[in-house]
Amino acid sequence: MENKILGLFFILGVTISISSFFFPKTENISDPAATAKLSFIQELFQGIETTFQEIKTILKSSSSSNSTPSSFPQNPSDEDPNDIFSRGIAEYEKKNYQKAVEEYSHYLEKVPGDSAGYYNRGLAYYYSDRYLEAMADFEKVVELNPKDAGAYLYKGYSAEQLKDCMQAIEDFQKAIDLGEDHSEVYGHKARCENMEENHEQALKDALKAVSLDKKNTNAIFEVGFAQYALKKYSDSVVSYNRVLQLDPKDEIALHNRGLAYVFLKKTALGCKDFQKSLDLGYEDSKMKLKQYCK
Repeated sequence: MENKILGLFFILGVTISISSFFFPKTENISDPAATAKLSFIQELFQGIETTFQEIKTILKSSSSSNSTPSSFPQNPSDEDPNDIFSRGIAEYEKKNYQKAVEEYSHYLEKVPGDSAGYYNRGLAYYYSDRYLEAMADFEKVVELNPKDAGAYLYKGYSAEQLKDCMQAIEDFQKAIDLGEDHSEVYGHKARCENMEENHEQALKDALKAVSLDKKNTNAIFEVGFAQYALKKYSDSVVSYNRVLQLDPKDEIALHNRGLAYVFLKKTALGCKDFQKSLDLGYEDSKMKLKQYCK
């Protein structure tokens, strides 16, 4: 029995060596659905799980045949990091984000160099509205893996939430360069560019976003906003018409279309939009009604 166990441990050692040679650590790139990543530990253990199970079966058999069995309580510090990581994924999928943060923090105490742990904890922070902590974790991911497009994407989202649009624009562009070529990232980049009054670039990125998803109302809104800022008032009205076809109760689109109508000398139509916007709860339209609709 003892020789068989030793032989299996020898096989296990060989298996780990071969796994590390043929399957070096790789990083998955997240899509915008914020899928949690598998850790390197998980990938490695999946390849040798069968060997572990056989050893456990033999040890259990040996222990049960011993007339004076001993009890060895598990030391929590010896807990398998793979189990901790799996619990983090489970809590995240249940939207128990604070619990997920705790599990990933525990995991990172044991495996401090695993970018997947930082990435997944960053997602849990992000969806807990803890954007500073999320940004710090995504910064750690790109430090460990500079080609992780998903980390740059969520780093940008975090910066945007923190009103740091210059940083967000930089991160979104990096995400795009690394393969996050989809409507959402261009739309968010355009929004930040409009906020920074870089309306020419905002218009280009917003139009790109709409070309990739013709029903992306946020991107169409940014098209209209950039066109208005560039004094393309007729184009802006057309864009806000598209927004309102998709979402008739967008009170800010109504307000902005009203402004475009005013500059096109169609004040009556503008006043109608301001009133609808105010009725939907947008208080800024009250001032425009007083200013233009006496």
